[in-house]
Amino acid sequence: MIKSGYSMKKITGFTLMEMMVVLAIICILAAFALPIPQDNVSRKQIAESIELIENYKKNIALYHQTNLKFPVDNAEASMPKPSQLIGNFVTRIELKGGAFHLYLGNKIHSSLKDKIISIRPIIVKGSPASPVSWICGYSAAPEGMMAVGDNLTNVDRKHLPLGCR
Repeated sequence: MIKSGYSMKKITGFTLMEMMVVLAIICILAAFALPIPQDNVSRKQIAESIELIENYKKNIALYHQTNLKFPVDNAEASMPKPSQLIGNFVTRIELKGGAFHLYLGNKIHSSLKDKIISIRPIIVKGSPASPVSWICGYSAAPEGMMAVGDNLTNVDRKHLPLGCR
């Protein structure tokens, strides 16, 4: 038998194990590229929390129209005690100087526990008979109007609904 100077090279592909490792790496990288729904969940939880005060906002506006001032606290506004105003994501709702302060907790996302969001009335400067509007969180009063009460909001803006940023 004559041996030539050329040898036949064995051609091989990837083994099953190598393919599995490559696939696992691709899956891990793809997981990092997916958006995290956490912010959407927290926004929905805060929006649901704000809905708890809708009926009380009308009462506060009527109080202001009648007395030309805002109630100092829950008792003056004929509202339940702060500890009795609770919800899925709220541990208490406190009224101070016309502004609502929602203390977040209970079943809310862990990053929002013990945070506060404020909902404040806004009025037209120099016109006490004008209707009362409301702003929440870091939202600013429009030109010609002024916010009443302190803003105690300490929730990161990314967790707030668009109207509260």
